[in-house]
Amino acid sequence: MPCTSSRSIFWGSGNNCSCIWLFIEGYTRLFQPDKPVTKAQAALALATGDASDIVSEELARIEAESIAENAVAAHSALVAQVEKDINASFEQELFLEREKINAVERMAEEAKLELETLKAQREEDSVALEKERTAIESEMQVFSKLRNEVQDQLQSLMNNKLEIAYEKERIKKLREQAEVENNEIAHLQYELEVERKALSMARTWAEDEAKRVREQARALEEARDRWEKHGIKVVVDEDLRKEAEATAEVTWLNVGEQHSTQGSIDRAESLLEKLKRMGADVRGKSRETIDKIILMISIFISNLKEWASRTKLQAEELRDTAVSKAGKSANELQHSAIEFGFTVKEGGKRVAGDCREGVEKITQKFTHKFKT
Repeated sequence: MPCTSSRSIFWGSGNNCSCIWLFIEGYTRLFQPDKPVTKAQAALALATGDASDIVSEELARIEAESIAENAVAAHSALVAQVEKDINASFEQELFLEREKINAVERMAEEAKLELETLKAQREEDSVALEKERTAIESEMQVFSKLRNEVQDQLQSLMNNKLEIAYEKERIKKLREQAEVENNEIAHLQYELEVERKALSMARTWAEDEAKRVREQARALEEARDRWEKHGIKVVVDEDLRKEAEATAEVTWLNVGEQHSTQGSIDRAESLLEKLKRMGADVRGKSRETIDKIILMISIFISNLKEWASRTKLQAEELRDTAVSKAGKSANELQHSAIEFGFTVKEGGKRVAGDCREGVEKITQKFTHKFKT
């Protein structure tokens, strides 16, 4: 306990703390009332000799405590110096660190500002890049549209090229066809010209024959008038027979001279030969038309020959009748002559009319076809 109290005292004095000392002194008085605590008590104890051992021990203890206290003080001073040095070094390092921190903070601030500047610049660059990207996308869209348009135009050009090639080929074929058609047209024109010429020749021939038939009919009318002007009396004797024979011979001779049937036949055959030569150079409808004309003229020639033969027979019969039957009445002879003249006239008119009508029909067909 004393040791503890001394230690408490030492600790309190060492620390210069009156509070601790008073705290310890109070407890010492409470638990060790015989123990000297104050200097007065210690001096009194020493004076009386009651506590020499205790005082020696206490002095030794105090000395030891003093040494220890000095050691502690030295240690404390050393520790304080070390702490001071450490604190100074720490302060220095702390200052340096603070300087570094400040420098770093400044650098960080500068870096932050620079980063903000870079960020702003980057944002501006991003905005610019976005604008450029938008512009590029717009241009790409425009280029894509132009590309599509160019492709469409190229496709259109290819189609036009194919159409042009097709049109060229078609035009070439049309030209060839036109040349063929022109050749055909020229040939048709030639055939039409030949046909027109043939029709013109046939029409001229028909008109000439009709004119000759009219002249022959007029000659027959004159012959009949001459028969009527003779006024032969119905007296059957030798003189009347001779007169009738003479008159009949003169009349038939005049009629034979005026009505030259063989000339008509020769002219028709000559025209027929010309038409055959012309028909050999043509074909198609023109050839058919010329063949029709040739057929009509051939029929006309046949009818004319038949009519001439029949007329000749009738004339011979009439002549024989007039000669052999001179004793008959003059009126019967005159009536027979008139009937013969009428028959000749009507036969010639009918043949010429048929030929002319046929030629006119063919001419009308030719004219209609030519206009078409």
